[in-house]
Amino acid sequence: MVAQSRRSVRKWALWTLTVPAFVFVVLVDFAALGYGVQAFTELPSWHGIDLVAALTVSALIAVEGARRVENRRRRGGALHKDLAPAWMIAAAIILHPALAILVVVLLRIWWRIRAGKCIPYRWAFSTSVHVLAVGAAHAVFSSARDLFGGSELALVASMVVTAITFVATDTLLCGLAISLIVPGSSRQETVGGIDDLCIDATAAMFGCLLAGACLISPWFAFVAIPITLTAQRALLLGQLESEAQTDPKTSLTRVDWWRRQTEEMLRRARTQREPMAVLLIDIDHFKQVNDRHGHLVGDEALRAVATILRSAIRAKDVIGRFGGEEFVIALPDTGIDEATVTADRLRNAVAGSPLAAMCAGVLDSPDLDLNTFHLTVSIGVSVYPADGITVDDLLQCADRAMYAAKAAGRNRVRLAADLSPMTAPKPAARPVASGAAAPTDHS
Repeated sequence: MVAQSRRSVRKWALWTLTVPAFVFVVLVDFAALGYGVQAFTELPSWHGIDLVAALTVSALIAVEGARRVENRRRRGGALHKDLAPAWMIAAAIILHPALAILVVVLLRIWWRIRAGKCIPYRWAFSTSVHVLAVGAAHAVFSSARDLFGGSELALVASMVVTAITFVATDTLLCGLAISLIVPGSSRQETVGGIDDLCIDATAAMFGCLLAGACLISPWFAFVAIPITLTAQRALLLGQLESEAQTDPKTSLTRVDWWRRQTEEMLRRARTQREPMAVLLIDIDHFKQVNDRHGHLVGDEALRAVATILRSAIRAKDVIGRFGGEEFVIALPDTGIDEATVTADRLRNAVAGSPLAAMCAGVLDSPDLDLNTFHLTVSIGVSVYPADGITVDDLLQCADRAMYAAKAAGRNRVRLAADLSPMTAPKPAARPVASGAAAPTDHS
């Protein structure tokens, strides 16, 4: 039994962290534990336990009522933010720190019970972050009350500063942990984007309102439940909009949304008299991947190529899945020379990437030989205004250039400007109208 327990401990995911990440996570956990012990030793009485019960029970009812919505939202990405901190913020404002910590721990224990499988060290770390955020928020509230005075306006200002402190502490600690655990994470991956910040702001202000209501009567905590459920559903709007714009297989922009962005980009190019380039990219012999390894491996290879392309372009460039195994990229403020260099860089990036290892990391297939599983792409390049003045014109010219690259032996870049009407290969007719996804030729 002891040996089995030791083996279980050795398998904890905590030991897989890098040294800086491990040290940071452990320090936060011990800091929260020490603060919690100190808070409870300084608790003068259990007065306020009715508020603890009201906040905890109302929060649990709201969490359970919004579970289906939150499960849907959790599929949208790794960084997840919701309105649950509102109750913790209210607790930090109206309760002694020890009782506020009790609210946090009860909510986190319920989450652990209902979540099923989770990584223990991450649950412990998130709980510790909330404990420290409550402590920081309460300290700021006490200081702000002394600084601002006892007026009603001062109380509101103190609550707002307290809520901001809670959110800032939570965001800072979690963001730093993500950056240490996953080196190279972007700002959006560590602290979230505009939508995530809006959720934080909503939770902060709602926490202030909830605290003010509970100061009148603990029963007001239950009045907040229907308001929260409605707000939780509203949080889906941003995700639904993102899903409507995103290709589910590659996580790239859908072709119709790519067209909207590219048309706006083209209007700016006309106004500012700047060039703009369009790249049409097709994976060579992709049908052979599906035939030889199956469509699941083919899907993983498609995602791998999409990841390579997206990581090799600028932030202002717009990439989308054109259809099948084809991708399209719009390059603003880019002339023919820069577009050629970019296209060749993308071609080399795909040809030189360990696609077998990338796919095998998800699908354990014995047929994925590191020495033989390689993919290449053929790229056609067109440039505004030389090759066309509309998005359709640029797509048609890039399409012809891409077929010329295939005809020349594949794994090549061809420019629309180098093709004459007599020598350009004629691709099979396919729609390029708004919203139409191009069919694949599997070549």
